Order: sequence, then C-alpha cells, then structure tokens
Amino acid sequence: MVFRVEWTGADAMSKRAFVFVLLNLLIGLTAPAHAQAPFKLRIASVNSPPSMHTLYMRVAQEEGIYKRNGLDVDEVISLTSGPLMTQALASGHVDVGDTDAEGVLNAVASGFHLAVVAAPSQHLSYVVMVQPDIKTLKDLAGQPFAISRPGAQSQYLLFPLLDEAGVARNAVTWVPIGGPSQRRLALTNNRVKGALLHLDYALAAKRDSNVVQLDRVARDNPDYPHQMLVVRKELIEKHPDVVTAVTRSIIEACRFMVANRERTIDIYMKASGETDRNLVSAGYDALLSIHGFGVNGGMTRKGLEVVSKLAVENGAKSIPIESWSDFRFQEEALKQIGRVAE
Repeated sequence: MVFRVEWTGADAMSKRAFVFVLLNLLIGLTAPAHAQAPFKLRIASVNSPPSMHTLYMRVAQEEGIYKRNGLDVDEVISLTSGPLMTQALASGHVDVGDTDAEGVLNAVASGFHLAVVAAPSQHLSYVVMVQPDIKTLKDLAGQPFAISRPGAQSQYLLFPLLDEAGVARNAVTWVPIGGPSQRRLALTNNRVKGALLHLDYALAAKRDSNVVQLDRVARDNPDYPHQMLVVRKELIEKHPDVVTAVTRSIIEACRFMVANRERTIDIYMKASGETDRNLVSAGYDALLSIHGFGVNGGMTRKGLEVVSKLAVENGAKSIPIESWSDFRFQEEALKQIGRVAE
C-alpha cells in the first residue's frame, strides 16, 4: 500500500503545521458556549502504556480540549487490550473508549449496545515484527506468534497475509500474551518468533533487540481503520450533544497532534515513560507520513465495509453496518469546526 502524501520536506511540514495552528485558534474562538455545568464523562483508552497512534484521548485531556467542549473528564482510564475495553463499555464501567472495529461489531452482534462514531486512528499502523531467522511468512509455520487473545485484532489482521502466502492459519502456533507492550517484550526476550506491533512499539523492539520488520498489515488492508471511537448507545439516546462534544474533542486532539509535534512528543513521553526522544520522534514522523490521525474524524463507509467483510470471513455474524455505527456525530462535529486537508 502506498499512501498519498501531499507535502514533503521540512518547509512543507512547517506549512502544514502552521495551517493547523491557525485552525486550532479558530476552533477555540468558535467553541460552543455551555451554560450548564460540564457533563461528567468516563473515558478509557486502550493500551497501557499508550501507543503514539492512540494518544489522542490523553492529548484531549492534557490540552483542556474536553473541558473546552463542556466535558468533565477526571482522568483517562488505561486498559491493556481491546477485549477489556469492549467489556468495560458493554458493562457500563466507562462511557467512551477506543478499540478495534471488529471487536465492536462482534459485541453488538452478541447483544451489547455500542456504536462507533469516528476513527481517530484512521489507518493501520501495525507491522509484523519477527526474529531474524524468519525470512518469509512461510517461515512462521509451526512457530510461536504472540497475540493478545484468540480472535483478537493482533491475530486476525495477520490472516490475509498468511492466506496470500499460502500458510494455513492454524499452522502458526498462536500464543496469547496480552497487550502490545507484553507482545513486544515477549518478542524481544525471544519467547516468540513474531508479533504484530504498533509502529512505535516496533521501533522500540528493534532498538532493544535484533528483531526485524517482515511486513506491514496496511499492505492488504489500506482502508481498515486502526482504532475506533466507541460510545454506549445509552449515551447516544440520552445525551446526543455529549456524543457530538466528545467526537469533536477527539478530532480536535488529532489536529493538535499534527500541528504540535514537540508538545505531542512531550505528552507521549510523559504517558508512556519512554525516555528516548529520538525514537519517539521517529514514531511520530512515521505516523504522520501515513496520515495516521483522523483530522476529519477518519470514519468512512468503505472502511466499515472492509471491517464487516473481514469479520464475516473470520466467522463473525453478518450484521448491518448501521447497527454498530453512527455517522451523525462525526458529521455534526465537522459542521461545527470544518474540514481540513489531510
């Protein structure tokens, strides 16, 4: 997959950042006035420590974006994996979170009342990282490969690559390890031969060991969204204005991240505990190069159709896209703050 990049070079990046800074100033001027007290909202983010690609929840908190949009968020709760996020949302322990699209689809098919409203991580940033003796995907046959759990995104996103290479899905020894941080450690400690990792985790793994990159998941899934913004349908029914406000907040956070490189890196280093600024900078630049942040919300019909197709291929129940998604809030947020060039 080749991502179209509209600007290149330091001058062009500065120009784009300047445009986003001006836009953020205008957003501040056009922020809606809230006569009522801020709405108390419980927000969680997947991955602990966080990935740069899913940092928008914390950026919105650190930069006062939630507050500016009339939301009272005490803290961003950290959860270690997508399945835990889905469970927390379904049980009502949190109101808003970010997780993989197929996890939401399966939860709704099982009777849980959730909906995706945006895709702040709009393109996949997963890479297949392996021990150096693994030269091709065929070499993974019979080898241990780290996943969070059976049926998780860290497993099923590898299926199209295995199918293409002629490797049976059950030929790989799938080892449930946990979230991306745990999978990275399992790989660098040579407990497994491969793992699917976020870009920044992959860079850290290469720094800490002799593992190598074998492939990129986005090559076979260019339209598949990395993470979705998910809300409880009860919140949609009772407080649709709040859903618009949180959707707008996350879009604004994505725009802030694109416009404010050094501040975003600072926030990431604080949240993750990573001390290697050069490594973090490389991860940030890589995500920017693939237009990884949903500066216009990121959720598209085409992307959700790809999710549904892959989910059914993986044995999920086929359900209408409208049953687990709601585009109204992304559209309303963009009416308020306008679209920007990506």
